[in-house]
Amino acid sequence: MIYKQGQQLCPNIYSMPYIVRPGDTLNSIAQRFGTNLVGLIDLNPTLRLRTLMEGMTICVPRVPTRPPCINGAYYTIREGDSFYNIAQRYGIPLNILLEANPDANPYDLKVGQEICIPGVPSECPFGTLVTIQEGTRLSDILISYNLSLNELIDANPEFNPNIIVPGTELCIPPETFSTCDPQTTTEYIIKAGDSLSTVALAHNLTPSQLLIANPHLRPANFLIEGTQICIPIS
Repeated sequence: MIYKQGQQLCPNIYSMPYIVRPGDTLNSIAQRFGTNLVGLIDLNPTLRLRTLMEGMTICVPRVPTRPPCINGAYYTIREGDSFYNIAQRYGIPLNILLEANPDANPYDLKVGQEICIPGVPSECPFGTLVTIQEGTRLSDILISYNLSLNELIDANPEFNPNIIVPGTELCIPPETFSTCDPQTTTEYIIKAGDSLSTVALAHNLTPSQLLIANPHLRPANFLIEGTQICIPIS
């Protein structure tokens, strides 16, 4: 099967299309699909760092198809995951987890692969539903729940971080790094006394803009001395 990538084609059955989301970088996408920058550009030879735009379709490594999950919720495999530690984390017997994912190879789980966790409600699995209040800003949400932008969007695929609508229900996921794009950002190392707001102010940014430039970081990371962050180039 061949997939279109704009006017091009994803090169083989081991790749699939991915639509770029707000806050995505080549590094963050590569990390999400278990590859590196070289591997991602190999799949997208015409792609350049400066051309990555929200809404465009690129090719990424194919991950196994999600299994049926009628009485459970889907979970996306992350680096270091195994069926054993997932079963422990969610308090389910290992054999039940294996039975719910008969086509998954427990010895070769892929980063980005989706598996079924049985017995978990499908609405906001593993997290908490909250309602956005009037006057709430993106930075308020991320700071209140100590989330990165990518974590919030992963849990709420239809959420637009540029338009905050009061009354909207958001799924706050449970507690999950990346290099700066040298063409669009500069590196800054958090020092003692820094915070999200002070660093944003010092670089003439809003906290929301700084969080969007660092979608892999949580607000609390801006308090940790030695943390590398990315400052957008104006």
